[in-house]
Amino acid sequence: MTINGTSNFVSLPKACDYYRDQHDDLTPAALERLVKQKIEDGEIAIGQPTLKDGETLRVIDNGTRYAIQS
Repeated sequence: MTINGTSNFVSLPKACDYYRDQHDDLTPAALERLVKQKIEDGEIAIGQPTLKDGETLRVIDNGTRYAIQS
């Protein structure tokens, strides 16, 4: 069994929570803009990733983002 983290987040607020620790100098509005830019640039996504046959979805990082188990 292998578990691979993805760049897919459960929600926008959860993505902001994840990046808050790395950018604690930003205001909440600036942090949200940063995360939205990451989404626009294709760096991260909101929502479940597409699974292949035999894969299952897991939620990791305290309910923040998705991982794929194969």
